[in-house]
Amino acid sequence: MKVHEEPIEIENLTRLNEYGPDDLFICCASFEDRCLQAAAKAGPSYRVRFSIIFVIEEPFYQQVVETNMLKLQADLSRRTSEGVFVIRCQRDNPIEGISQLKNIWNRCRPKDDDDSYITFDISGFTKIYLLELLYFLVAEQNLGIPRIIHTTQSYSPTKLTRGVEQISTVHNFFGTVSFDKQTVLVLFLGFEPERSLTVWKHFNPVRTIALITNPPRGGSEEYLEYAKNNNSFLLSQAGVELRDVPADDPHSARDVLEDIYREIRDSFNMVIGPFGTKSQTVGIFLFCLEHPKAQVVYSFPVNYTKSYLKRKPGKTLLLPLAPVVKS
Repeated sequence: MKVHEEPIEIENLTRLNEYGPDDLFICCASFEDRCLQAAAKAGPSYRVRFSIIFVIEEPFYQQVVETNMLKLQADLSRRTSEGVFVIRCQRDNPIEGISQLKNIWNRCRPKDDDDSYITFDISGFTKIYLLELLYFLVAEQNLGIPRIIHTTQSYSPTKLTRGVEQISTVHNFFGTVSFDKQTVLVLFLGFEPERSLTVWKHFNPVRTIALITNPPRGGSEEYLEYAKNNNSFLLSQAGVELRDVPADDPHSARDVLEDIYREIRDSFNMVIGPFGTKSQTVGIFLFCLEHPKAQVVYSFPVNYTKSYLKRKPGKTLLLPLAPVVKS
């Protein structure tokens, strides 16, 4: 099947399966309006056998989450022929959410594992859930990379989270760490300096490669300047070098990691922190799928700032991974 090479903006979501309904539509109800956009763009011809809505607990914004869940449920019910499942799960425990998915999997799995039709809207998911869901679908179920949809959002120069609750290695991405080797830490940076800085202090790496989104979406130099200033303390430290990574091209993000891996393989442990865009996190998954020795670490924020609620949905993008949307 033909694969496109650049992110494509979509206004009308159509079926992957030209002979009948698609197998699955997977999304997440969050407190961000962008979580609604992909389902709302489902065109008149879009049909799917099953839809799965994850609802990740967020105590500070639970009412907004519930409202968005009901809107998603209403939109998807009109397009879903066999069932809409709602999975409620904890923010800090994606394994519990995946366990619930496994419990219903035999009821909603694709008819043909070798030729499945799955759309995965990553817009509302946290990055740790995104990694674990891709691992389940691709590594455990051998379904191949699904069609991935991502709705961006407008950025205002402000912090997105406050504080750090815990640091943990992402389940299924433990890697192979040798105590005889020093660590090279690769951090995807954005607007959450406390989270990335806490990981840096925890590992005290001999070398840190900081990846920042450049060129920024829409050519917004304000975004790039703020991202650099936001992480200025980390970037000023000895042994920290800055490199560019695209915003919405997972394969290019994977290639950046591949270049780093070639420089350090067999000599250092490679640890990756996903604090950039969600599309870049898909690139991290692609890299780890090929290089399971790399470790992915995650720091959980204490809470999200209200700036999330003020940001407006941007373009809905079809990421360059899956078949081109049929007209």
